Amino acid sequence: MASSVENKAVVSRFITEVLQGGKVNLVDELLAPNYVNPGMGNADRDHFKGILTAFWSVSPHFHVLDLVAEGDSVVARFGLEITQAGKKITARGMTYYKLANGKIVEDDPMTSPDLAELLAPQMAQMANA
Repeated sequence: MASSVENKAVVSRFITEVLQGGKVNLVDELLAPNYVNPGMGNADRDHFKGILTAFWSVSPHFHVLDLVAEGDSVVARFGLEITQAGKKITARGMTYYKLANGKIVEDDPMTSPDLAELLAPQMAQMANA
C-alpha cells in the first residue's frame, strides 16, 4: 500500500502533467485499468482518454489550492480557468481520488460551473468528427 505522501504525488502528477500538461502517455501509468470517473458519465480509462482531447481544447489551467490525503484517498480543491470560444471561464472544484497500488482507480470531480456541461460543445464536435 502506498503512503499518503506517495498518493498525493500521483494525484499532483495527474493534475499537472496529464490534465493541464496534455501528456496522454502518462494515463496508463497513473490510472489503474479499472479506473472510473463518475463525474464524466462513469468513464473508464479508455473513454477518459477521449474526454481529455475535448478538455485540452479549452486550454485548462489549474490552481491547486489544497491537496489533502489520508490513506488511499486524496482530495484536491482547485480553481480552473478554461478558454471557450475566445472567452475565459473560471470554475472552482473539488475532486475525490481513490488510489490502489499507487494508481488512481476513482476520480470523482465536482465543479461549479459543471465541467461536463462546459465541455459538452467540444464533446459534441468530437462525436461528429
